[in-house]
Amino acid sequence: MTTTLDVVSLNVFVGLRSRGAPARSRAVEFCRRLTDLDVDVLLLQEVWTRSLLRFIGARLPSLPHVACRPGLAGQPAGGLAVFSRRSLCAPTYTAFTKTRPGNGNPVFRGKSAVSCRLQGVLTVRTADGKLVLGNTQLTANRDGDWSQANRHHRIHRQQVRIVHDAMRTAGAHTAPLSVLGGDFNIASTSPLYPLIVDNGAWHDPFALTDQPTYRAEYLPAGRTANRIDYLLVSGQPVTSADLILAEPVHLDSGTSFLSDHLAPRIRLHGSRVDGGDSLAV
Repeated sequence: MTTTLDVVSLNVFVGLRSRGAPARSRAVEFCRRLTDLDVDVLLLQEVWTRSLLRFIGARLPSLPHVACRPGLAGQPAGGLAVFSRRSLCAPTYTAFTKTRPGNGNPVFRGKSAVSCRLQGVLTVRTADGKLVLGNTQLTANRDGDWSQANRHHRIHRQQVRIVHDAMRTAGAHTAPLSVLGGDFNIASTSPLYPLIVDNGAWHDPFALTDQPTYRAEYLPAGRTANRIDYLLVSGQPVTSADLILAEPVHLDSGTSFLSDHLAPRIRLHGSRVDGGDSLAV
């Protein structure tokens, strides 16, 4: 039986600079909408507490399998979690601790070092070994400068290489299907874009439309919104790609966007395995 593998990536917007409605209020609504869409895999960034992870998981009954690695305080390491309809193997988390900023003043280098310790890439395979998933969030660049001269360029270059190394170690490009997503914090117009797609090893189904994924409403006046979130694919053709969770919603605390990011969504064709366990691709 042919069906569709539906994958979504979402930054849930729980950082220190978050100006959105309370995370749990927004989570109730985005979980409801993702359940209605019948999503098979959900990659979440900025899930910074155990309690928020449990809260979200309780509202995603169709995605009972969860992958994350515990941080020092028991929180999801890197704020990263994967929810899946299919059974998952034990995940691996790789922090960006080997990253070394080369530019900027001592304060910037110190903040960057902390960020690199807190962030990284989560990789996991489905139990049948047919799908490799990667979820990441790189250091934020709030400068509005994506050129090679920007102080974040060297940090990001190193982080992207760590992401690809982790994915290859997990079996990306050798499994029938590999999906890498997350908040890369690198604009698609950046000179680092070829490195993001690993010089063509990954297919970027959003490249043609290239719509911004970060909301202009959260940028300083005059800044241009960019595409900084990605869902990349290796091994199977993508049948559709779009951005969801775009409209403001009415919550108890008032009208709010569900995140400062839009959520990339892709669909791929595959065949359902015995027992109804989503897809074999």
